[in-house]
This record gives sequence, structure tokens and C-alpha cells, in this order.
Amino acid sequence: MAAPVLVVVRLEATAVDPATVAYLRDLVGALNGKTFQLACESQIAAAAGDDGSMFRLRPEPSLLTGVPDNVASAINALEELLRQGSPALAAYERHATFLRRARQEEAVGAAMADVVAINLINDLQDALEARRVQLVAAQSAKRQIFAEITATAAARSPAVITEESHAWATAALAALLPRLGQAQEREVEVEIAMARMMPSFLVMFWHLEIAKARVDAADAVLDAIPEMPRNGMDDFQVVCNGAMRFEESVSVLREYMA
Repeated sequence: MAAPVLVVVRLEATAVDPATVAYLRDLVGALNGKTFQLACESQIAAAAGDDGSMFRLRPEPSLLTGVPDNVASAINALEELLRQGSPALAAYERHATFLRRARQEEAVGAAMADVVAINLINDLQDALEARRVQLVAAQSAKRQIFAEITATAAARSPAVITEESHAWATAALAALLPRLGQAQEREVEVEIAMARMMPSFLVMFWHLEIAKARVDAADAVLDAIPEMPRNGMDDFQVVCNGAMRFEESVSVLREYMA
């Protein structure tokens, strides 16, 4: 048994109202290269701006005289799916917003993870604080030794200097001077350690501030995206069904207008 012959009906421009021909040609051009998702985005953008809808040349009332029934049905399906305010277009917009918010939530999470990864600065800050305490202690010890040396030097110059007092002061100074040297060495050692740590601290602090700014920016974008009701699967199903009808209808229209 021979396979049925598929008859493809082409447009006969003379048999169709000129306004309808112009509309169909413009519609095919507007749909060229577009998936259902891109067509929805185009209609949403047209509603938000000055760009015309893809149905801008639609005759009112619709003049489909001379257009085959399957082509008229395809045109009606496209208009039903993509006209402003249609349930399918509204479902797509909600679903697209849901996906955009989900992606942005992931971006916020990634930005926060960067902050956590960089936030080793707390450990470095603790180490710097410990060094600062050591520096204060070394400086305090040095000042104390200076005070003792000053007091000892004053004791070497009484009105009456005895051999015994002179020997005591000399011995005291001999004991204090090495301690002063040790205190000064300790102070320099701590200062050098802090100086070595500071560049790493400043670089890490800078990266942390950048990471925090990215979190703030990602949060701001997220706040601008509305939360969608928890019927995402319903919208997803409407979008899937709409995409199937869209592809079928566009195929019929393109064959007719070829």
C-alpha cells in the first residue's frame, strides 16, 4: 500500500486579503530563529518598552478568508500563546523569574562562600593582636629598665660618695644594661615580625572587602527579583505544553508562507 501523499498548501497572495498577507509575512519574520522561550522574551520586552508586539500588524477584525483551516488554527494558537496577558505568557514570565531568582540565590551563596574562604584574616588579625601585646610588653619592660637605670645613676651621685655606694651602683648598672639590651632586642624582634605580617594582612583585608562588596551586590540583585508562588511545576508544565504547540504552529505557518 502506497504511503499517503502529504499535500503542502502554499500561500496564494491573490486569494488572501492584503492586510492578512502583510500580517503573516511580518509574523513569520518576527518568529524567524526564535524558540518559544525567545518569542516569550520578545513579547515581554515589547510590553515593557517601545518595541512593537509581533502581532502589531494583526488586522482587526482578523481577516483569514482564503487561509486554510490548519494555517488559521496555527495562527490562532500562536496568538493565544503569545498575546499580551495570555496564560502561557504569564506562566513563562513567572517561571523565568523563578529560575532567575534561583540562579541569583546560587550567586549569593557562591559570593558568601568566597567571604568564608578569605576570612582567614581573623586568624591573622589574632596573630597581629598577639604581637601587639608582645610589643607593648617589650616597650613597658624597656621603660621600666630605663627608670631603674636613671634611679641607679642618681644614686651614684650623692653629696658624699663612699666606696661602698659606688661599688653598689656600678654593680647595679652592670646588671641593668644587659637587661636593657635584651628588652631592646625583643622590641625590635616583635616590630620586625609585625612588619612582615602587615602586607599579608592588608592584601587579605582588601580581598575580604571586595568579597563582601560582591555579596552586597548579589544580595541587591536578589532583592530586586520577586519571589514566585510555590506552583513552579504547574508553570513549568504550561511552558512545556506551550513550547510544543508553538513549534507545531510555527512549522505549519512557515510551510504555508514558504
